[in-house]
Amino acid sequence: MKILLCAINTKYIQTSLSVRCLSRFADNEQIDTAEYTINENAMNTIADIYRKNPDILMLSCYIWNIEYIRVITREIVKLLPLCKIVLGGPEVSHDANGALLSMPEVYAVMRGEGELILSEFINNGCRADGVRGMSFRSNNGITHNPDMPLICDISSLPFPYTDEDIEENKNKLIYYESSRGCPFKCSYCLSSTVHGVRFRRIDLVFDELMFFIHHNVGTVKFVDRTFNADRKRTYEIIKFLIDNAGNTTFHFEISADLLTDDIINLLKTAPDGLFRMEIGVQSTNPQTLAAINRKADFGKIADAVRKLMELGTVHIHLDLIAGLPYEDVSSFRRSFDDVLSLRPHVLQLGFLKLLKGTKIREQAKAFRYKYTDSPPYEILCNDRLAYDDILLMKNTEDILDKYYNSGAFTLSINYLLDKYKSPFSLFEDISSYFSKMGYNKISHSRKSLYKILLEFYDTKFNDKVFYDIVKYDYLDSETGRTSPEWSLLPYDKDINAIRMSFLSDEENIKRYLPEYTGIQARDIIKRIHFEPFLYDVTGDMNRKDILVVFDYIHGRRFSLKRRV
Repeated sequence: MKILLCAINTKYIQTSLSVRCLSRFADNEQIDTAEYTINENAMNTIADIYRKNPDILMLSCYIWNIEYIRVITREIVKLLPLCKIVLGGPEVSHDANGALLSMPEVYAVMRGEGELILSEFINNGCRADGVRGMSFRSNNGITHNPDMPLICDISSLPFPYTDEDIEENKNKLIYYESSRGCPFKCSYCLSSTVHGVRFRRIDLVFDELMFFIHHNVGTVKFVDRTFNADRKRTYEIIKFLIDNAGNTTFHFEISADLLTDDIINLLKTAPDGLFRMEIGVQSTNPQTLAAINRKADFGKIADAVRKLMELGTVHIHLDLIAGLPYEDVSSFRRSFDDVLSLRPHVLQLGFLKLLKGTKIREQAKAFRYKYTDSPPYEILCNDRLAYDDILLMKNTEDILDKYYNSGAFTLSINYLLDKYKSPFSLFEDISSYFSKMGYNKISHSRKSLYKILLEFYDTKFNDKVFYDIVKYDYLDSETGRTSPEWSLLPYDKDINAIRMSFLSDEENIKRYLPEYTGIQARDIIKRIHFEPFLYDVTGDMNRKDILVVFDYIHGRRFSLKRRV
């Protein structure tokens, strides 16, 4: 029997942890794996699967790929009529009956953790009858076998990666699991359906993390639902990563109110770029938090986030969810303002999805939820929010992503946020301007977004310093390495003389640009940009008529008084 474990990822840069875990655990030469993305033409994916000619096709299903998978299974069975199709993953685990009824070409569904189920399935001659954790189609209709027990000792699971894996995916995002389960029971999350947290033995974790470091993996994202559920263990892993820091960035999902001062003090010793931390706030409304069974103290969260932001070396990503119970527009504004006042590097605004198997889906009628019938089962309205309110939030989210989360407008947006009492109102106002001008109906280049932001500013305020602030962001993000047409000061020929004079002085090079020591000025000029500014927007605003030097290769910026 030739078995093909197939993953459909959202982006090319992603890799599938699930197919690797299953393949390594089963350790069977009959198993092959394949990865595709939802952005690929489905017929091309079907053709590739057809060429592999599997006897058993197993697909991992999520809300974001299930519709793509429906196309694949519907067509592949026409080409490979003897192939048994088996589905697994969260989108079918909690509604195996529905999946089998709606997809008559599917033979069976694996419910829950797949390692033991797959092994038992293979040992049973690839027949589902009698295999725990499987629902399958038989002559008697649809049969649901008893559940497969969870794997208590996840240290017994083999490490899912090989040297060849890393080499083949060296420019992709690598996922890693050091624990399973979550200590919290949030009603909107599928992790709440599994009780308890199971940890991988820490010596194994250290060995596996060193594997990533030695292979110079770009980013390793922990899939642990709450990485810092065990404070002592968290400290040990973070210290290990700091002590062995290489070129790899590690991304964790953490609960900020569980962070201890000793961990924060330890993070002070971390090199810049080693850690990225994602923190789910979701809401700051106490009634909402109680309704979703989320125990969180925003005061503690805010204190921890401020301390992390002060470090300046850890990238902080905060999450909010729109559409939770008891949160109307006014309440959501407060949550948004509370969270953005912390000035995280990224604020992700998500919209509630009523996932199969979650408690909140069971409570849909109680809160009068209406949501999409098709995945991702996203909220349309509820007893506190009309669809118009959702659209308002959607438009605000779009502007938030363009101007805040992109990281290309940092100085400009922070300047504007200081002028607004409510951060939400700022992004709402920009969104309204986009709608008024029809900008929301067309796509925009990064360059055009800077110009639109200036247009918006001129409708609200009357000082020209913002032009220099926006220009600094424009050049700092390398959107353009030439002076924009809306610059307060034109780029004149005198600057060429200033550049050559400055770069020909060895003392200047040693002080400001030490990496260029010994390099001729005419060669340095090709890599450095000098730009005139009326205001010193990153220093003393009273200082006028300066040059800012942008060294894009080494990420260095500094200002000079303009003179020959």
